Amino acid sequence: MADRARNSVRRVREARMMTAKRLSVESGVSQSTISKVERGGAALTEEVAGKLAKALSTTPEVLMGGTGHVGTTVFFRSMSAATKSARSAQDARSEMVDSIVAELDSILDFPSFDVPTIGAGSVDEISGADIERAASDLRAAWGLGDGPVANLVASAEAHGVVVCMFPFGVETLDALSRMGSTSRPVAMVNTELGNAFRWRFDVAHELGHMVLHRGIPGIESIPSDVRKVVESQGHRFAGALLLPEGPFRDSLVGLSLEDFKMAKLTWGVSIQAMVRRAYDLGLLDESQYTSRQVAISRKRWRKSEPYDGERMPEAPTLLRTCVSLAVREGLLDVKALMARCGVPEDVFEDVVGVPRGFVSSGGFGAASKVEVRPKGDLRFV
Repeated sequence: MADRARNSVRRVREARMMTAKRLSVESGVSQSTISKVERGGAALTEEVAGKLAKALSTTPEVLMGGTGHVGTTVFFRSMSAATKSARSAQDARSEMVDSIVAELDSILDFPSFDVPTIGAGSVDEISGADIERAASDLRAAWGLGDGPVANLVASAEAHGVVVCMFPFGVETLDALSRMGSTSRPVAMVNTELGNAFRWRFDVAHELGHMVLHRGIPGIESIPSDVRKVVESQGHRFAGALLLPEGPFRDSLVGLSLEDFKMAKLTWGVSIQAMVRRAYDLGLLDESQYTSRQVAISRKRWRKSEPYDGERMPEAPTLLRTCVSLAVREGLLDVKALMARCGVPEDVFEDVVGVPRGFVSSGGFGAASKVEVRPKGDLRFV
């Protein structure tokens, strides 16, 4: 219980981007007591849990529950301005998602995880040719053909990847992926900024980490200069996955910004990403690439491009469907699930993909009885 409580208190505090000092001030619980609870050096009493829960906008049950530490690798796609607290907040939320998935995976047959890895031993072993081949192999494994991918999120979920899309509350983090304790990776995308084109590319980028970097020894503690290479490789993979070399090249009428603009709606990829892809493929030389980058800035397309609002976002449905199915079949109660996983209601609603207030209003319905059936009795399809 102490181990569960210490992780829940830490996770919820970090998810709220709150320091232990600030939590102490707002809860009236001494900072030393909070630190002892989070380190496992003191039990979380009901009285202290009540005070902390009020300050953290959650329930004592959530703080008393939760799972143990999730010691898995996390990849952040972020700007240099991203603060440690911003990263920690989303790291904590991804741990919560991992806990939810572990609970659901124990009672439901999720889609089988089917993301091949290239089996690299180190980051510097991975070449551009390896990345191109890996993206092509994933397309083949998932039956995506060689044209535009209609719905990448749906394809990822159908092959066992958990995708969550919600506002992170900051604009310095694009996305992250966690190689989960259940061996079922989680990709989280920030909808605080960007649009459907950008979010789709973010998902492809996180898939790149799963394919290229999963299982590399020591990947979780690489230095910052190597991490930049890792992010560059994820970016290259995303371009290769969404814009396969031959079909993409053949579809282009020309290589002007207007030509890329015409191709944007067809491929579901931003103009900037297509320009970079053309450069990676050698269709643009250094000078041509630079001139187009200058033109993009001059047109003020860095943050807003033509047609940005012309594509519907690809909304994840896997977690929401699984929770609804489990409740309907009497396998779990949502509030009990949140307590066991140590997840506040608003965070649960965000990551599962339902509106705020959905749980309190009985949106999932109430389970008639809480019991776990053998996994083989129920399958998600």
